[in-house]
Amino acid sequence: MSLHSVTLGDLCAVTASPSSDLFTELAYDVDGTPVVTPADIGDSQRIDPEALRQVPATITGLKRFRLRSGDLVIVRLGGVGRVALVDEATDGCVYHSSCIRIRPDSKRVDPVYLAAYLAHPPVVAELLSYVQMVTVPVLTTQSLERLPILLPDARRQRIMAEALGEVGLQMDLQRRILARLSAVRQGLFTQMLGDGLPGATVSRAKGAVPERNVPRTRRTSRMS
Repeated sequence: MSLHSVTLGDLCAVTASPSSDLFTELAYDVDGTPVVTPADIGDSQRIDPEALRQVPATITGLKRFRLRSGDLVIVRLGGVGRVALVDEATDGCVYHSSCIRIRPDSKRVDPVYLAAYLAHPPVVAELLSYVQMVTVPVLTTQSLERLPILLPDARRQRIMAEALGEVGLQMDLQRRILARLSAVRQGLFTQMLGDGLPGATVSRAKGAVPERNVPRTRRTSRMS
């Protein structure tokens, strides 16, 4: 398999992060624009759209930082290097100030291949060598653009992307099964312990007097 090396900046448009001032009202109970944050980027290189927090629709200045399917989002601050691929479910979201957007040239590089490449441990180690160590680790746009990318031909990229995508789907399936089994296990254990488990019974209202089982006394007849 022939490979050639190019820099990330030659393959992609790398866009710096928006201002942190735009996200002061970020919350779950807000009706507005969903935001991809570092907390939403895990090992699967996928983003769960149901888990995203939002900023109010009244916040302006976000248009330039919209995401579209095929983009990559990489963490630049703190947990540097975690990367996720944007799909149709997260198309139109924006990315947080702790992230950088990577928009691949789809004619030269397959986004699935690139996401897997950037998440590969030796590549992550190389990327971390570019990090600036201040109060927290920081990855700059300029440093990210210099990262070397090993690029197979287009056909090989598609084959690799299809194989990696199938493995990713199986990983997601196993994670969901594990999460359900974990919930079943906890519920089963709670049932087996019954009311003896702390917090298993509903707390009484504050200040309420606990009920007592007062033994009944035999009522005597006034005639006796």
